[in-house]
Amino acid sequence: MGRSTKVETEHRINAVYKLLAEGQSRSQVIQFCSEKWGVTDRQGDTYMARAREKLLEDCEMERPAWIAEALQRLRTYEQAAYKQKQNQTAINSVQAQAKLIGIDL
Repeated sequence: MGRSTKVETEHRINAVYKLLAEGQSRSQVIQFCSEKWGVTDRQGDTYMARAREKLLEDCEMERPAWIAEALQRLRTYEQAAYKQKQNQTAINSVQAQAKLIGIDL
């Protein structure tokens, strides 16, 4: 098999990123890479190293930014639950939001 293009390589790194984010082990990722793309363990390790760099970049955020993102996700969950008349889920989301910003209900 020949060398992959930059687009293919980026696609592979993103696929490995997803596997790592899901908690897959090194051996599981290496097996996936071998079966899916026919690459060596060494190349799989290279994909993992690049995917881990992306994971680190994604995790390097300040606390206020993380809280803002988490609050927005909780608001989205609250709205979806309310629309589906899942009142307890909506209430739980509001409580989680309050706890996140330090308000005791």
